Amino acid sequence: MRKLIISCNITVDGFMAGPGGGSPPSIPKMLSSLDFIVDDPEQENDLAARFEEAVDTIVFGRKTYVVMQDAWSPLDSRMAAWINGATKVVLSNNSDFDVSIWTNATLAAGDAVEQVRALKESSGGALVMFGGVQTIRAVVNAGLVDEYWLKISPVATGQGSSMFAELCERQELKLTGVKGFPSGMIDATYTT
Repeated sequence: MRKLIISCNITVDGFMAGPGGGSPPSIPKMLSSLDFIVDDPEQENDLAARFEEAVDTIVFGRKTYVVMQDAWSPLDSRMAAWINGATKVVLSNNSDFDVSIWTNATLAAGDAVEQVRALKESSGGALVMFGGVQTIRAVVNAGLVDEYWLKISPVATGQGSSMFAELCERQELKLTGVKGFPSGMIDATYTT
């Protein structure tokens, strides 16, 4: 069975999306809610090496797929090369959604939890899920997550969206790795 990893940026107070208030109207709400993320090339390269070693498929919600495609496809970095070359699965209830805007992408229409369960039961390397919030909450509550790779920004927002906001049962996690960076970013890895 394939491992499912949730990899996301979070604030030091545990939110994976901030409130997004006060952003100019020209910035999409989803991007303005991620303005807490600290740009750290060293941390990004370190994470890219981890992905290259263990992960061969990225799982996205539809909105996250569009935002990530816009953000990563034109970039020239180790992380961008990995993301752009990886197999991508887009979870969407819209069976007409066009995933052809990015290479190596396929659509998995229908119930997100069932689609992720089927992906875990297929052959291949580990799966990594980047979002969105509702999709991650659904797989967390379904007990499908094996590891959390959290990129903690040294920013507190006091409000926002947490992947654990609708948790059905308490989860005991084991810290299996932690690394700090000069920018104040911390990478923390937990297993379930």
